[in-house]
Amino acid sequence: MDKISGSIPEDYRKYFWDCEFDSLELQGHRKFIAERILMFGDVPALKWLKNTYGLDFFRQIAISSRRLDKKTRNFWKIYFNDQPTV
Repeated sequence: MDKISGSIPEDYRKYFWDCEFDSLELQGHRKFIAERILMFGDVPALKWLKNTYGLDFFRQIAISSRRLDKKTRNFWKIYFNDQPTV
């Protein structure tokens, strides 16, 4: 696995209101970061997520994460032409 460098943009602090934003690590907390942005992020945040972690990881988390609420998971399943969990 490639080492991911950089940090979460300061503008995205609002998506991590209940945790210590400055201690989040791109590599170590990537699933948690992806789940938050998939649930609450805007278009620029989603683009950042895809560019940071890659489309395969983005898709994998979007359609399989159990932490996403049902509506969010169904949206991403439909978006990626996977079957919704109705």
